[in-house]
Amino acid sequence: MSRLVRAAVVAASAAALVVAAPGAEAGQSGLKTVATGLNNPRHLTVHDGRLYVAEAGAGGDGQCVEGPEGPACFGLSGAVAQLDGHGGVRRILTGLPSAAAPGGAAVAGPTDVDFVHGVPAVLCGDVLIDPQTGANPFGTAGRLLGKLSFGFGRYLVPGPDFAAFEARNNPDHGAGASPDTPVIDSNPYGMTRYRDGFAVVDAAGNDLLYVDGRGRISVLAVFPPKLVTAPPALGLPPGTQIPVQSVPTSVVVGPDGALYVSELSSIAVGAARVYRVVPGHAPTVYADGFTALTDLTFDHKGRLLALTFARDGIAAPPSPGVLTRVEKNGTKTVLASAGLAAATGLVVRGDEVFVSNNGTSQGTGSVVRLVPRG
Repeated sequence: MSRLVRAAVVAASAAALVVAAPGAEAGQSGLKTVATGLNNPRHLTVHDGRLYVAEAGAGGDGQCVEGPEGPACFGLSGAVAQLDGHGGVRRILTGLPSAAAPGGAAVAGPTDVDFVHGVPAVLCGDVLIDPQTGANPFGTAGRLLGKLSFGFGRYLVPGPDFAAFEARNNPDHGAGASPDTPVIDSNPYGMTRYRDGFAVVDAAGNDLLYVDGRGRISVLAVFPPKLVTAPPALGLPPGTQIPVQSVPTSVVVGPDGALYVSELSSIAVGAARVYRVVPGHAPTVYADGFTALTDLTFDHKGRLLALTFARDGIAAPPSPGVLTRVEKNGTKTVLASAGLAAATGLVVRGDEVFVSNNGTSQGTGSVVRLVPRG
């Protein structure tokens, strides 16, 4: 993920965001806030009917290293929380690694959670990896960063190492990298259960990976960069074309058994796509014209739902998020926008839709609920 993208996320997280109390209306779009007080909430999941969210945390007062946005300081503020849907938050896993810029912004920490036979599986992002080894700079304390880990009791055991895989293989070969973007970079951001293991998107590696039941990593797809028109916020001459990387942010299994992947696509409005991936075949574009996608899911009728972080892109001043439904004829219906801010996670439970809101905020992150019509 480029320095520009990370800086824009920092700016968004620093914006003043109003959070409704549990059970209150969030904006005017039919959203109800069901949990507050979260630290950088990211992807959501439902297991045995219960709702869970990965909290990337707020860093800490441990070792600090110089990152793209300034010092990134380490702590054990990451968590996985179970939500009761009525304002109750119970953290089932705490003390997870988190590295953040001052104020808790631009966090690397837990990004997604799922379960295997009742055991939590937690995906953690990464920061500042060594291009030769994939190691992050925090030593033993940061051993869960960049890995898929499995929980036993209060503890997590580190599993597959995506940063090490990136350092050895670099599947995208740094395509579309700018001078301030490392050619070898890794930030695993989203996952889903698939076959006997997991499909995982690496946002900084621009690829979709598969972890089999024995923990072995392989490549399912690589997503190419594209040329887009530079937004006015960059101060470039009007019409200037610049390359942006895909930055995949989530993966879900569709009703047809294929994998569907969202992309952030950096700063350009309308440049984000949803890919359909069938292993063994080149990825194809299923839907496009989105902006800064952070998550996908399918509703109970098999229609795609896509979540936008910010309507005007992440290089512009903060703007509302957007929840869009792609109808089966390809048309798009906006289900919610007012009341969404820095939207980062999405899950469906029956006819209910839940969104991680204020998802780049320390202590003011929330989860909101919507029951769409139609």
